[in-house]
Amino acid sequence: MHSLTADITILGNGPVAHSLALALGEIAFKVLIADTFPLQQARPANHDRTVALALGSRRLLRHLGVEIPLRDAAAIETVQITQQGLTGQVRLEHQLLDAPEQRLGEVTGLNTLQAALALPLAQNPSIRQLATGPLESLQWFPDRLQLDWPGLRVETALAVVADGGHGGLARLAPLQRLGWDHNRHAIVATVTPREPLSGIAFEHFQESGPLAFLPFGQQQFSIVWSLRPGAASQVMDLHDAAFLDALNRQRPPHLPPLRDTSPRSVYPLFFQRLWAEPSQRLALVGNAAQTLHPLAGQGYNLGLRDVITLAALLREAAATGQDPGSRRLLEDYSRIRRRDRLETIAFTEAMNRLFSNPRFPLRLARAAALALLEQSTFAKRELAARLAGIRLPAGSVIPDLQGTPAHVR
Repeated sequence: MHSLTADITILGNGPVAHSLALALGEIAFKVLIADTFPLQQARPANHDRTVALALGSRRLLRHLGVEIPLRDAAAIETVQITQQGLTGQVRLEHQLLDAPEQRLGEVTGLNTLQAALALPLAQNPSIRQLATGPLESLQWFPDRLQLDWPGLRVETALAVVADGGHGGLARLAPLQRLGWDHNRHAIVATVTPREPLSGIAFEHFQESGPLAFLPFGQQQFSIVWSLRPGAASQVMDLHDAAFLDALNRQRPPHLPPLRDTSPRSVYPLFFQRLWAEPSQRLALVGNAAQTLHPLAGQGYNLGLRDVITLAALLREAAATGQDPGSRRLLEDYSRIRRRDRLETIAFTEAMNRLFSNPRFPLRLARAAALALLEQSTFAKRELAARLAGIRLPAGSVIPDLQGTPAHVR
């Protein structure tokens, strides 16, 4: 069996794992990336998978040396929030932020983001990358973890789980879990309107859940349509013309009729939060720590704030000769990230449940609430800043990677 040692082992090979590796920079610790995707399984093409980048995330990526060309990212200048069957809307516009970028965020392809992250990562010779497949066993020792794969053993001071929760660690480690099934499936596709419309994202709430249209590519929209499993199965069986007809009947106000669609895909919606004890030498980031409803597109943005915070703590530990898997470091990481995580989870879950309740009194109350929100510039500014990732809860400030201590209490 081949054996390796590392100070930090990152489990995963997606955007969150690569973002963490970049945030660590040329750290004094020995860093290993272990790709836990099954070796014999074909990777998904991800041609139509998109990522909503909040304005704050775009700034963080630029700080890491990651540049996504503007031609490969569709700007979100306005978010329109409506509910089916009732008038009234909320428009969150970029002017609320008074930001030089003149946008709330943008949408790019998952493959585009991956390529943009891979470029600067390839220029860092201190990080070793291995294709290992799913982890097979895990053992704890006072000063390290032992990670085993067929023919490979890695002893590491810290393992960072950044594999989206798909790498098998949850069945090996006694992690704490909170979660539930939404009893909804999301249909994902790229659609084209008959008339060009750029810069607007639509969040249209229906009884079955939200129907989101995010600007994408050349005058297109990436959709996420939340439906009950039976209805989702029926919609998936429709031919393209019938699918577009069904979607046009549900589209939000001010969105032109749709004329074309890409092939569709579907996946189940659920919420899950996992966490480890600080003594376990495990740090969970991104979807491995929290799987969110796609409402508001906060998944990668929340995960990026996870890795930036963890990287700042690890850089400080490297500079002072501390153990990267120490209990104190992992307690600091959990404490700093707690409120941002919980508030984002509470917001997405509450919005989904509140707007999916079909009772007429609640529908009227929601309409009144939207009308009040639309009239309050202060409330809209606060909501826009939170969704754009440029205003975070107290105690969740993103640390400075240039050396500012991360564990300010």
